[in-house]
Amino acid sequence: MDLKKKANSFSGLTASEYSPFGFTAEKNALPKMKYGVLASGDFFRVLEVRPVLGRDFRTDEDQVVGRDAVVVLGYDFWQTEFGGKPDAIGKTIYLNNVACTVIGVAPESFTAPYPTIRGALYVPLAMGPRLAGDSQANMLKRRELRQVFVHGRLKPGVSVTEAAAETAVIGQQLAQAYPETNRTCSLAAGLDVVSRLRENPARVAIVGFLLALAAVVLLIACANVMNLMLSRGQARSREIAVRLAIGAGRGRLIRQLLTESLLIALAGGALGLVVAQAGADLFSQIRIPSDIPIVLDFGLDTGVLLFTIAASAASATLFGLAPALQSTKPKLAQALKAGRSADGKRRRFRGRNALVIAQVAGSLLLLIFATQTYRGASMLLAAPAGFRTEHVLTASFDPSLARYTAAQMEVFYKRLLERAREMPGVKAAALMQTVPPFPGGDQSRLIPDGVRLPPGTEAVSVISNAVSEDYFEVMDIPIVEGRPIQETDRADTPRVAVVNELFAKKYYPTQSAVGKRFRVNGAGGAPVQIVGVAKQSKYLFPVEPPLDYLYIPMVQTTQTGTGLARNLVTGMTLALYTVGAPGDMAGPVRELVGSLDSGQPIIGLRTMEEIFDVRARGTLNVMVEALAGLGVLGFVLALVGLYGLMTYSVGLRQREIGIRMAIGADRAGVVKMVLNEGLTLAGTGVVIGVLLWLLTSKPVMTMIGACGFSWILLALVAAGLLGAAALGAYFPARRASQVDPNIVLRQE
Repeated sequence: MDLKKKANSFSGLTASEYSPFGFTAEKNALPKMKYGVLASGDFFRVLEVRPVLGRDFRTDEDQVVGRDAVVVLGYDFWQTEFGGKPDAIGKTIYLNNVACTVIGVAPESFTAPYPTIRGALYVPLAMGPRLAGDSQANMLKRRELRQVFVHGRLKPGVSVTEAAAETAVIGQQLAQAYPETNRTCSLAAGLDVVSRLRENPARVAIVGFLLALAAVVLLIACANVMNLMLSRGQARSREIAVRLAIGAGRGRLIRQLLTESLLIALAGGALGLVVAQAGADLFSQIRIPSDIPIVLDFGLDTGVLLFTIAASAASATLFGLAPALQSTKPKLAQALKAGRSADGKRRRFRGRNALVIAQVAGSLLLLIFATQTYRGASMLLAAPAGFRTEHVLTASFDPSLARYTAAQMEVFYKRLLERAREMPGVKAAALMQTVPPFPGGDQSRLIPDGVRLPPGTEAVSVISNAVSEDYFEVMDIPIVEGRPIQETDRADTPRVAVVNELFAKKYYPTQSAVGKRFRVNGAGGAPVQIVGVAKQSKYLFPVEPPLDYLYIPMVQTTQTGTGLARNLVTGMTLALYTVGAPGDMAGPVRELVGSLDSGQPIIGLRTMEEIFDVRARGTLNVMVEALAGLGVLGFVLALVGLYGLMTYSVGLRQREIGIRMAIGADRAGVVKMVLNEGLTLAGTGVVIGVLLWLLTSKPVMTMIGACGFSWILLALVAAGLLGAAALGAYFPARRASQVDPNIVLRQE
């Protein structure tokens, strides 16, 4: 709201946030959880999106809290729930038991405010408090709430830099005007894609890594094509010489040769699209264990097609120009006298030899990347995750979907936990806000007492997870110092927290963290005492750098602004540590929830092993398969290049080989000579590839989470590549040894 009033750089600003809704088509039906968007009235207009059916929000439909119960349906939701029928407009649906009128349908491709999450429906932001059961609060006027996405459209002539500067100034003004809530916060404006890249540097690194490996494969392929064009140019030297002699212009011949290169490149690009589609199908196997409608779209679009055409054309130009220039500058007298250039010196092959060496080096680098990544992923999956993954069943709930008040939620969770612990076959039960290894929890800004922070830093940002007592027993996370969260940590007792080992070592390296305090929401915020230190584990993903992490009692998050959570934690997950197979407890859990509240939906019912398999093993396996595919492709291209060069070399040296055999050289000697040449090229490429790996190994090993690489595995890959290179050179060598000296000398 402040930004909208004060900023002059934007023609429009809109706020939005994702939220779960309990959806029913009829008032008394059992609700189904749907993930939607709370959006300000100008949401669609600022994003310049028109509904495919009906209308979007009016500007006044987010001015009064809880007044305008209207909804715009997501396209997929419209298709599944209403059969894609136009008469959906005007119908009444129930969200969190509130009657809402359908006014429009969003376009099929629309995924805002975040491109990877497709909202099922869109509701005015002012309806948020009413849907949550709090008709008095206005989400846009509570300064401590900062979870909304803000998108703005720049005015004509205003640059991103100018808008960012103005936004930063407004942030400073708000910090001075409202120090209690804004002193440790700042405002920053930037392009949406840049903001997403900054939020996920690890993902950017992984994508950059894969693109770099793909570029290596492209360079190997281009080197192959360049060698091919050089060889074809050499074979066509007489033809080109004749055309030049009778008056053909050199520029015209260069254009012809480049056109041939372009046709080859475009054919390769078309085949590349087929391989890319196979890769897209592979990456589409990635599954995220969540009820949030996450969209991972790996399909090929117009941008991919245009990029492929551009890359093919650029490759043809860059790697076809040198052969074209060389082929159109022959020694005419020699070329016209012989069928090919008479220059038989080895310097003629230096350029081709360099290309083959580069191909072998690149393919070795790809193979080492693939094998070391496989080793690192295997070590990660074999190592303990830091929490229990077996004999644990999880079930997620959000009573706010049934419009529970804070008091009702507290009673529901308390009864759920008590009854769950009494179930036969359950060793222990606990509630948690977030299930590892999955993103979630609260992002808390806190100030550790007695700790000097870096200059310019007033608070540190730490992820927190609200949990119940027995959480550490259920998840098998050891407490290395102090105590865990206990039943005595109630809403009316002093605030406490358990930190992880990294937090303790970072802020209290020379003393115990137990007993220390930190403050939340600024220096005047509520003090929280550290009562325990938990062993470090994985929190968001198996491949992640060490993170600071906090555990807080869930009952101490119910008083907004005094605990670590800025909001009442509504959605929680029940975790049961079972005696037998956890899946066998799914039926009893459904019966238990039905006995507490027949209208309470279970959002997710999964075993921890299933979550870990999909989140960790499935994703890592796809990455390893992709790297293996790149490695094998580069390996095959390098062998094809070596085979082609040796075959061409043997063809040009038939007279030399015939003379050698005529004066006494045996077939074994010829085979050995050709093999030595091929292995010399491959060996040089292997040495260069190993050196390149040593230069790049440290950042790569850090990115995949491995503590080091295996020299034995590296040696095996290098030996395997040399063996394959020897096999690729053997067939041309064998063909050379079968040359008949009489026939060759008579032909020459």
